[in-house]
Amino acid sequence: MTDAKTPRISISAPKPRRSDKGEPPQSAADTVVVGNNTRTASDSQLVDINFKIPTELRKDFRLFCATHEVSQVSAFKEALTDYMKKKGWTPGE
Repeated sequence: MTDAKTPRISISAPKPRRSDKGEPPQSAADTVVVGNNTRTASDSQLVDINFKIPTELRKDFRLFCATHEVSQVSAFKEALTDYMKKKGWTPGE
């Protein structure tokens, strides 16, 4: 029988420290694991670009591309290439 006035003490055991994290990732050719992400995309593959733009600019860009029947990717690439040339950078350096 427990006394109602006695506080309950909860003790949590500390998590064990990991002394060994295991082997480093292998190349995709050496393993059967699907999704072993140790390679970078080739130059011809499309990859995500991580930045945000204002909603109104996005709408204008999409409308421009649709009106001129050009893909958004090609319009972005051409605009970025022109901007870099304007700033004195030759793409691919």
